[in-house]
Amino acid sequence: MQRIEQFHTQIKEYLNAYQHVVSQNSISMNEFWIWSSLIEQDSSYTQQELCAMWSLPKQTVNSIVTQMILKKFARLEHVPGQRKRKIIRLTEEGKKRGQSIVSPVSEAEQRAFEKMTPEQFSVMTELFGQYISIVQNEFEGKDHD
Repeated sequence: MQRIEQFHTQIKEYLNAYQHVVSQNSISMNEFWIWSSLIEQDSSYTQQELCAMWSLPKQTVNSIVTQMILKKFARLEHVPGQRKRKIIRLTEEGKKRGQSIVSPVSEAEQRAFEKMTPEQFSVMTELFGQYISIVQNEFEGKDHD
């Protein structure tokens, strides 16, 4: 159990670091992830795509997007040929706001990764990927002897 607690503590510390910097913009982590998707990918998504991407409930995404629209940071546009699907597009003001939120975090992450050797980064991502796969299998009841 001590190893699990140590690992959980590290994950909490990692998430707390994000929460601290994100809260300085008076937004939630969920809102940050949506801004991040729209800014870093320089793309537009439907609300359904954002729900799937971040494992967020529809109500949460809808609430965040509605506030972005009310503040004139975003607008919804119909997907050509599809009556009900709409994509979220940032306005120029929204792009500026999103950059002010996302860029400091992205730049800090980039600086942190640059302080790691390529080998360290590779080992970290490989091991974490393996752990995620093992945990998913355990949660699904697979690989039991």
